[in-house]
Amino acid sequence: MAAYRAVFGHIGDILPGTHFDSRKHVKAAGLHKEEQAGISWGRDGEHRRVADAIVLNNGYEDDRDDWDEILYTGAGGRNPNTGRQESDQTWENAGNDGLRNSELLGHPVRVIRGSEGNRDYSPASGYRYDGLYRLTDHSEETGSAGFRILRFKLRRLLDDQQELTPLEQQVDDLVHGAAPRKTATVERIVRDTAVGRRVKQWYGHRCQICRLALPVGPDGKSYAEGAHIQALGPAGGPDVEGNVLCLCPNCHVRLDRGAIYLTDTFQVVDRFSAPEASAASPLWIHPEHDIKGRFARAHRRFWKIIDSLEER
Repeated sequence: MAAYRAVFGHIGDILPGTHFDSRKHVKAAGLHKEEQAGISWGRDGEHRRVADAIVLNNGYEDDRDDWDEILYTGAGGRNPNTGRQESDQTWENAGNDGLRNSELLGHPVRVIRGSEGNRDYSPASGYRYDGLYRLTDHSEETGSAGFRILRFKLRRLLDDQQELTPLEQQVDDLVHGAAPRKTATVERIVRDTAVGRRVKQWYGHRCQICRLALPVGPDGKSYAEGAHIQALGPAGGPDVEGNVLCLCPNCHVRLDRGAIYLTDTFQVVDRFSAPEASAASPLWIHPEHDIKGRFARAHRRFWKIIDSLEER
């Protein structure tokens, strides 16, 4: 059998945020060469071992996933039956060697998250492709079980993602104003990943707050936006289903500016409504949409909002 030739970067037109039912489907899409192992490794043009993808699915107890930064435990030394580390990890392991070489050579790594990983950043079921990360460091440490582990630090890349469709770009510019090209690339590339499209499909492109469906174009197709509760960029919010709402442009702008916010029970509060009309209204939530309260709290902290829940 010919050696696997590592492939770096995105695969075809698969957007970050694309959902897969199983590892078998992840492999069939070409994102990862294995159906079980966490590290996908192969050979490059000079026959060096290099890694092109990893899966995060609670495989090792020393893994740490903070979305923008990952501390990933290498392979080896783990009892497959108990999941416990029972011996040292080594650089002789091909996956570990491949990750180290990809770091040294500057290759990006595809990250796939499974449903058993960090609950805040993982899909509710199956697996999700979350785009490209750069390996920035590696180290040898003593793990939680007392054995040597190899740890790799990865940072999320914001380049080379998909932008809005031309129609969505036109509507977005009308609502928000045309931004400088560089700013638009940083902010919009993540907003229209498959995560946002998936959330919008759940609601039929109808706003979760005001229930508005905004028809655009001759075919009457509705337009909505994937709005992050905890904003991306400086606010540190991740592009995951639990942090994304399907909103009309008006509600999106008001959420982004802190004019409306969510309570811990997902009631929508309008900070600037008249006193007689200030009662909170429930957010429309699809059964498959697992919205995380921590992102609502982060949004309130960012805008220095103290509601009755927090006061108590």
